[in-house]
Amino acid sequence: ENVENGLLVSVKDKTIKVTSSAENIKEVTVFDISGKLLYNKKKAGTTELQIQNLQSSNQVLLVKVTLDNDFTATKKIIFN
Repeated sequence: ENVENGLLVSVKDKTIKVTSSAENIKEVTVFDISGKLLYNKKKAGTTELQIQNLQSSNQVLLVKVTLDNDFTATKKIIFN
């Protein structure tokens, strides 16, 4: 599992789960490896977000998460 500054991004059964133990999540953006935007959620205002029904094949995705304190991290995940 990939944990950085209390931020965890995981995938299970085609559901992406973003969890922050420190700050509320401000924005989550999901891109495919070519840079195409697949999902964007602004003003999440919560410490946990689940992304379901993402129309994507099995591939590597980039999940960019911005927290309320403007900390931004991009995580690579394998979506399957």
